[in-house]
Amino acid sequence: MIRVALIALIAIGLWSSARLSYRQYQSGEACPILGPVPACYIALAGYVMMSIAVAVTITRMDWNLSWVFWLGLATAGGLALLGSAMELVKGDVCPKAYGWLPMCYVSLAFSVVIGILYALVTRGVTPPA
Repeated sequence: MIRVALIALIAIGLWSSARLSYRQYQSGEACPILGPVPACYIALAGYVMMSIAVAVTITRMDWNLSWVFWLGLATAGGLALLGSAMELVKGDVCPKAYGWLPMCYVSLAFSVVIGILYALVTRGVTPPA
């Protein structure tokens, strides 16, 4: 069940960041720019790294790509943390979901839960029922 939740959350994050990146590619105005790169492209790269690491870990348990996962989580989660802080300080920095919910808050929550679930899956620890 933990693996299913982990895969589902990563898939949702990957899908959401890919859709936002595509909107950014089309319009150039979907997400904030960090230096020369739009922030949504960076988040997408983080979710891609997490997806690859989880897919390899689940299918080939003898391969250890946890460093790829943690690098991807640090990328997406760090960006979400930075965006959330900027949203609180400056306001109106992150793209909005449903017209009011800053996506960086959602991404930060996803990053925390994904990190916990991955740690549980790779350590073979399951929470008490």
